[in-house]
Amino acid sequence: MSITVCVVCRESAEKAFPVGSFDEFKCPNCGYYSVNRQLIEEMAAAKQIFDTERTQQYLKIQLRSDQVPAITRIEATKHELISGSLRNR
Repeated sequence: MSITVCVVCRESAEKAFPVGSFDEFKCPNCGYYSVNRQLIEEMAAAKQIFDTERTQQYLKIQLRSDQVPAITRIEATKHELISGSLRNR
């Protein structure tokens, strides 16, 4: 794992090796989760960020399954996990 920034809360986190089209993160605030790499790239290009509170809540709910919680474009849209742009922060 390497040190990076959590894409959810923007605090320090660890980034694991890529798994398929997903990047996995281990954050002390958000837990262990994965995000579709294309979604991360699209959000960066559009200067969008995850809604921290809503996304952390989503990840906690998803932890109940036996798999690492994964955020895809479909899940992000369905659960309204993407907030406004970085310019508004």
